[in-house]
Amino acid sequence: MPNVNKAASAVSRGVCWVAAAGLALMMFLTCLDVVLRYFGYPVKGAYDVVALSGAFVIALPIAYTQMQKGHIGIDFIISRFKKGPRRVIDSINCLLNVGVYAVLAWQCTVYGKKLFSVGRVSESIQIPLFPFPYVVAVGCGLMGIILLIEFINLVTQVGEE
Repeated sequence: MPNVNKAASAVSRGVCWVAAAGLALMMFLTCLDVVLRYFGYPVKGAYDVVALSGAFVIALPIAYTQMQKGHIGIDFIISRFKKGPRRVIDSINCLLNVGVYAVLAWQCTVYGKKLFSVGRVSESIQIPLFPFPYVVAVGCGLMGIILLIEFINLVTQVGEE
């Protein structure tokens, strides 16, 4: 299991760097557009590129954030339980979330296929839209895998105690 954890960590960290590049692109393009717009030369399609880069920036770091325990959790009731019941609730929560993220990844893939088949493009510079739901599907799929690994870790820890 340690090899799986290392591989998942490496992949999630890698896609997080892709998201960071997307964020850098968004910042650079927005600043460039603001400056050039002041001189009367706005960047054509800046809005489209910034909006579509949001798919990278939002979806890809989700799994890495989960691995770092960076998501907000509301556990003021569960924290009062003993370790055993708390682990059972965490296991159920992980398993339910695996299902949710699997459905999200699947539906994003279906939507990407639909956008591809109809040839949908962005408004101003005609960027094909179909790759972006696939990016979200990758982020959701990675999140589901990380949650599945956490579930397996929770279940195997119960057996060790």
